[in-house]
Amino acid sequence: MASIVAEVLTSAGQLSAQEARSKLQILSKQIDNLKTQLHDATVSKYASFVPNLRTAEKLATEVQLVKQEMDEVSNKIENEIKSQLNLSTGEFQYLTAQLQDVNALMVILQKLVKLQEGLDKVGHAVRVQDYGTAADTIYSIQSLLAESVFGHEHELQIMLAIRTECHVQKEKLLFDLGDRWKELVQWSVQENDTKNDAIHIIELKILKCGVNSKLAENIVSGMNKLDILNEKLKRFGEQLLDYLLRPLITRADCKNQVSVTEQAKVFSVSYKNCSSPSPPSPPDMFSRLYQSLLLLQENLFCVKIDDGEETLLERLGEIIAGELLEMTVKECLIPAIPTSTKELEKFAEIIQLTKDTHKELLELHFIKDNNTTLLDYVQNVNVLFANKKCQGILEEARKLMTSEIHNTTLVTNDKPLGDLPPLIHGHTSKKAKKLELAPEVQLSPNTFRLPTCLISTCVQQLMTMAYETLQEASESSSQCAVQMYYAIRNMFELFCCVFPTYHKQSLEKLPQLSALHYNNCMFISHHLMTLGHQFSKKLPQNISTTFVDLVPKIRRLGSESFLQQLAQQKAELLEYLQAAGGFQSVSEEERFFIADRSVKQVLHQLQHLKNVWQEVLPSTNFRKAMGTLLNAIIAELTDSVVSLEDISTDDAKHLSGMVSRITANAQELMQIEGGENINVSIELQRNVSKWNRFKELDLVLNANLLEISDRWSAGKGPLAMEFTASEVKQLIRALFQNTERRANVLAKIK
Repeated sequence: MASIVAEVLTSAGQLSAQEARSKLQILSKQIDNLKTQLHDATVSKYASFVPNLRTAEKLATEVQLVKQEMDEVSNKIENEIKSQLNLSTGEFQYLTAQLQDVNALMVILQKLVKLQEGLDKVGHAVRVQDYGTAADTIYSIQSLLAESVFGHEHELQIMLAIRTECHVQKEKLLFDLGDRWKELVQWSVQENDTKNDAIHIIELKILKCGVNSKLAENIVSGMNKLDILNEKLKRFGEQLLDYLLRPLITRADCKNQVSVTEQAKVFSVSYKNCSSPSPPSPPDMFSRLYQSLLLLQENLFCVKIDDGEETLLERLGEIIAGELLEMTVKECLIPAIPTSTKELEKFAEIIQLTKDTHKELLELHFIKDNNTTLLDYVQNVNVLFANKKCQGILEEARKLMTSEIHNTTLVTNDKPLGDLPPLIHGHTSKKAKKLELAPEVQLSPNTFRLPTCLISTCVQQLMTMAYETLQEASESSSQCAVQMYYAIRNMFELFCCVFPTYHKQSLEKLPQLSALHYNNCMFISHHLMTLGHQFSKKLPQNISTTFVDLVPKIRRLGSESFLQQLAQQKAELLEYLQAAGGFQSVSEEERFFIADRSVKQVLHQLQHLKNVWQEVLPSTNFRKAMGTLLNAIIAELTDSVVSLEDISTDDAKHLSGMVSRITANAQELMQIEGGENINVSIELQRNVSKWNRFKELDLVLNANLLEISDRWSAGKGPLAMEFTASEVKQLIRALFQNTERRANVLAKIK
């Protein structure tokens, strides 16, 4: 009976199901056993750090065998039992669930095995210095760790331990690569003190090409794959610029040499410590730069990155080429640009050398085709020349404006324009036409002639520079000519701002310098009226060549300064006179002493002003200035005397004496030593508006009533021309006692 049942079960597939179930149970027990052993081994490896490599390998083999048996059971279930689902659905679901659990566990075990193999591979790659493989393996491990095979994987202690181990291995690799890079590139910075200056010595030691080149490639590959190569090259590039290339480009006294050792080349530079070094010539600078980069390219920096076409030097160029070439142009090439048109014509050799250097850097693959810094410099030489020329003009102009202004030069009739360069007779676009004016409209020979006077030497040099620059502009290219023209305009606008500000205290306190400043402004304005017209046909026609708009501004600058000085001197003179107390009772000894001292102070100050102004100012301006001050003095004295209520005979004599002294000195003040003969009386009447009034006052002080009446002449005499009736009556009442005769004279004064 039992055999019959067995046959039936076999035919129905039930026996196979029982065998599969029993075999699954056996496999589950084996897997549990393997899981326990694998857990213990993994914990020993990553948690307790106990080396157990052989046990792990044995477990890995057993895991593989169990996996094969699982595959057989799975196939058997799929092929035999699944077809009998209608007979045993519940049992099949149970077996399937068990199979899924076993499969999930197998996936985790396989992941752990791959992680272990990866970590072992990293350690082996580092030991054999295959840093590229080590970097790739670390990224593979990180990628595997990032893929989760089931939901709670991150909670497993063994996975946390593996993550930590992977991070430690990566940091160790980064640290090891850093040390290896320092062995490839070594810097040495020294400073030796001498008696006079400190000498800086910088050495760069780099690995020779061919020596351990495979190791160098592995190091570069590892750093590139770990994304630290650019960081290392950036730091090296900064040191290369600061320690080596900058001294070679900016210091003419910098010395460089190359020495060779067994495994490396040593490139060293030395220079003295000075605050303002002079740059080398462009040929020397280009030679130094090319030799330095060639040294890098022929040694360590010839290494290619990850078997590609890009070399270390090419990658370094991407990082520092822009800054290096900008520094080359700014620190060496621009200072080498000449400042004159003639020298610019000889600059073609430097331009060609710059183009050749650009090609050499392209051949070294240090720069890309889109880097046109050197070519831009070549194309903009004319602009840079004009900029440098204009900058030099303004710098020199400012230097002149801030120099001492008391150094003077004489502008005379035989040199009405001063010692200026003659106007050029160059090529013009149109022929000049000779205009013959009719005799009745011919101008005076003195037209546009500056009167004889002294001007500051610095202003003379400033004007000379303006003429020379415009003359050079007329021979330059159109673009340069425009810039140079506007540089001259800017120079005169700068004069309006800098000169009065820088010399403000001197112009306020020193009368001589204020007069010089007045002459300087008139001298500049005098030339600016015709300067633009003289060069209008020689400069580009697209600009309005004129300086006339600056003339009023500069004239006003000089006039206001000198008028301010005159006002200051006038205030001082009137202050001296105020000490006389209105010239009352000057017959008293004490009052006479005070009044006489006041007059002496006034005359002394006027004599001082004459001494400092007569050689500086033109004669006409000098007499106008002295006349203005004299007029203020005599007007004050006259008004004071007229306002007196009582003038005794002795008072009148003393007052007349003071008036006579001022009159005598006034005539002397109007005469210029070594100057032309003049009619002093006419000059006094011309420049001192109150002079006749002052003379009439002197006559009144010494006249009797009849003489006063005659000079009044019924309001038509000379006295009536200078004084009003009330003023004359006031003088008569103050000078004469109240008599019938005085009353008759007062009655005639109407």
